[in-house]
Amino acid sequence: MYFHLYLFKTIGMKSNRESKIADEILKEIGVKVRDIRKSQYKNYEEFAKANGFNKVTVSRLEHGENVNLKTLIEVLCALNVPVNDFFSQMNPNL
Repeated sequence: MYFHLYLFKTIGMKSNRESKIADEILKEIGVKVRDIRKSQYKNYEEFAKANGFNKVTVSRLEHGENVNLKTLIEVLCALNVPVNDFFSQMNPNL
């Protein structure tokens, strides 16, 4: 088992457990972004248009799909949410 984990990390592959944890974190981030956005905008299309984002990108972020970190930071800035505050409220058990 140790060899397999070492091999995964050496060649850049993720274990199934690491992949599940990453998916859970992305889902939690998406839910938090959606909740914040809903408190300020009626829908994600309105938010995307008002702030120059592609509506598909915003939808993917809110659904916990993989988007890049820069996009997340830009969305948080558009929502006037400090990045540190956003992550300090994350579930520490993930």
